Amino acid sequence: MADHQELLDDLVYFARAGELEDLKEVKASPENFVEKDDTGKTALHMASANNHVDIVKYIVEQLSTLDNKKRIELINTKNDQGNTPLHWAALNGNLEVVEILVKAGGDCKIKNESNISPIYEAQQRNHEKIAEFFLQTMLEEEPEEPLAEDEQFVETGVPTKKGELKKDDE
Repeated sequence: MADHQELLDDLVYFARAGELEDLKEVKASPENFVEKDDTGKTALHMASANNHVDIVKYIVEQLSTLDNKKRIELINTKNDQGNTPLHWAALNGNLEVVEILVKAGGDCKIKNESNISPIYEAQQRNHEKIAEFFLQTMLEEEPEEPLAEDEQFVETGVPTKKGELKKDDE
């Protein structure tokens, strides 16, 4: 157990300090880079918060060996306050890190324990380029789910069951 905790401590320290070569020397599985240490921090959170682009890229590369669903889940790992690495990158104005994380599956709509999303963090801190990037990304996303066979869009854009008449307000 102590060895595992030391591994996590090393990963978090090297990621926070920007020590890519030292980070590469640590024998870690992809999951270890987003595993919380005893203070609730992960290496990806620390690299993202401190704008260590090279380390964020390295960790994302390590995670790319996993299946897509698992990779996206890990990219969006929350710390003890519910913040994802994307929250920290947006909060600190790290556009390049934001772009890397979103491309890897980071979700700008995930909310933390204070009900705040990365897009809100960017807007509140006047990180306009990041907020614009998030908005553009959201516009480019495909619709979440197609309508069921028994649903249709009416003029108001509200799905209704086929065959149901929409009553006018009286």
